[in-house]
Amino acid sequence: MALIFYARVSSKGQNLDRQLVRAKQVKADKIFTDKFSGKSTNRIGLKKLLDFIREGDTVEVVSLDRLSRNYQDIQHLVQQFKDQKIKLIVDDLPQTNTGNNLVDQFMLDMMLNLMSFVAQNERKKIRERQRQGIEQAKKRGVYKGRAKKYAANSSNREGRLVYEGIKRDYQNNDYKTKAELARKYGVTRQQLYRIIDTF
Repeated sequence: MALIFYARVSSKGQNLDRQLVRAKQVKADKIFTDKFSGKSTNRIGLKKLLDFIREGDTVEVVSLDRLSRNYQDIQHLVQQFKDQKIKLIVDDLPQTNTGNNLVDQFMLDMMLNLMSFVAQNERKKIRERQRQGIEQAKKRGVYKGRAKKYAANSSNREGRLVYEGIKRDYQNNDYKTKAELARKYGVTRQQLYRIIDTF
């Protein structure tokens, strides 16, 4: 029976340190991690965890939204754990130990349902606030949209270099076909056309 810890952050720019400290504190036998959005369960670390777990194991997370931010996905994962007789520990949920397994399971199910609903609802609120912010920015004429990776002023150094290289080759006619130019710089043809449109 192993204790498996799962840690997730939404993007590569964020770090897992706080969650990994907790994994060490509880002496996890195995740790799986993801740096990917919680809106989908299509994550490499989560898939590896689901392949790894066996009956009698325990899965621990610091909070329920580390598993997912989607209500149905959380329900599905929790049911999968139950079916495999995997215990789930969520650090920010109180653990019930009444001595009656049926009552403990009922209390846990109730809390999981509530917290998974809260996680999805919070995600909806975040999206709504983003939408309202974009609308207000558009009205003020200050909305610039998502920053472009391939642009002269891109904050991504590699993106700037690719942009400058394509611009130089394109303007100097230093290419045979656009498909070849796209391959040279590791971009799709659609991306190449969008870059060329900015010259």
